[in-house]
Amino acid sequence: MGLFDRLKEAIQPEHGSARDPVRAQQIAAAVLLLEMAHADNNHDPAEYDEIRRQLKAHFGLSDGEVEELIAAAAPKARASVSLYEYLKTLNAGLEMDEKRGVLEMLWRVAYADNVLDAHEEHLLRDLAELLYLPHEQFLKAKFAVTGESV
Repeated sequence: MGLFDRLKEAIQPEHGSARDPVRAQQIAAAVLLLEMAHADNNHDPAEYDEIRRQLKAHFGLSDGEVEELIAAAAPKARASVSLYEYLKTLNAGLEMDEKRGVLEMLWRVAYADNVLDAHEEHLLRDLAELLYLPHEQFLKAKFAVTGESV
């Protein structure tokens, strides 16, 4: 891929995925999960292992498909200056309970290293709002991951 193609891909992050909305949602979720892993500036292998587990379980992917998805999402996450396009993809294609499922995946990645960093919690709150999830759904997602009761 030449420089022009890489720049075009960075400017149009959903380029090429409009034909397959499910794949676009998978990439969008993977980008958000990678952002969560990077939120605390501590690239813990446990977080990346949790990303793989979550993508595999949530989307029913094989190990190879998970690696392909991460390989497709990683450059988008690195090049992205905004998560708007990915959030737009998820908001357009998912129901509230499905978006809460994505939020639960994000919580699992945040807790993968057994430490909830302030930057991670801030990102979780922002993403919940940008996914148009009420605070009650934010708490339900958290409690589903931590085992706390509502």
